[in-house]
Amino acid sequence: MSKDLLAYRIPNKPSVEQLGSFKTMNNSKKKSIGFILTNFYGNNQFIFESNNQDIFEPSEYAIHLNKNQPTSISKERYIEQGKLALEMMPKLGIEKVVFSRIKTFSFNTNHYWKLYTILCETYPTAFVYLISSPIFGTWIGASPETLLESQGEKASTMSLAGTRELCEENKWNTKEQQEQQFVTDYITEELKNKGAKNICVKGPYTAPAGNVEHLRSDISFTLNQNHPLTIANSLHPTPAVNGVPKKQSKKLIRKIELEDSNQDRGLYSGFMGLISESSSQLYVNLRCCQLTSDRAHVYVGGGYTLQSDVENEWEETERKSETLSRIFDLL
Repeated sequence: MSKDLLAYRIPNKPSVEQLGSFKTMNNSKKKSIGFILTNFYGNNQFIFESNNQDIFEPSEYAIHLNKNQPTSISKERYIEQGKLALEMMPKLGIEKVVFSRIKTFSFNTNHYWKLYTILCETYPTAFVYLISSPIFGTWIGASPETLLESQGEKASTMSLAGTRELCEENKWNTKEQQEQQFVTDYITEELKNKGAKNICVKGPYTAPAGNVEHLRSDISFTLNQNHPLTIANSLHPTPAVNGVPKKQSKKLIRKIELEDSNQDRGLYSGFMGLISESSSQLYVNLRCCQLTSDRAHVYVGGGYTLQSDVENEWEETERKSETLSRIFDLL
């Protein structure tokens, strides 16, 4: 059996490819230097242990494929979920919640490495990765969202929400502005609760990401002796992939997605990247897909507020899926 594969490209940096194994992080490893990842629910964190003696050759590597196909739901089912959520949100005191879906495409898995390299070329400012392991299967993504970057005491994150097609309009609608403000307010409040200092918010402004654009604010701060992983765990999952309030939103997502529809997010909307005692480069796992035999399963989500239109949320997930599907057409 092939060893675990990790390939990643930090924005505007060269790609790194390593063979080794993913291990569950215990207390002794939580201050280790390395590549870490976790899922949406954050119930397990993993660190990659590289075997520097092994050389990765794409033509010789057999990727790990899960035998079970993820559950893709119909448009009708997604709209049913959305209507149910809009009914339950006021009762649960939820102001925003993000529901995901999986869109499945035919895909020749022999092209896995070509997909990764084209994503690196097409999205130079994204965090691009490829992971293959019997623990997770094979995942590939190109994320526009930073969870945490830090060097010494200086740190930054971003509030990214609201989605529309690339256009020349300056004005965003009220729903999108509100959705993005929820994320900004949540992040700044969490940072204050952790004792971060010198919190500064710049934005929001329009930020292109592939075929769509988002509302984005840049947030800088000082860690105030917090370990980067402490801050990352506190922020995750942000309202950009979860909702407000955090606990109630996560519970509603679990009920509607996992319990009612058997939709497991897997690594989608978790976070991953590099971390050490004194620095971090961590990213939210968005615009990603899982490969199974002859299939690519693209994971996308839409943010619901009380002003949401369920048809519009479906269309938003369709647009987001094109970040990857338009690359499939090139293979």
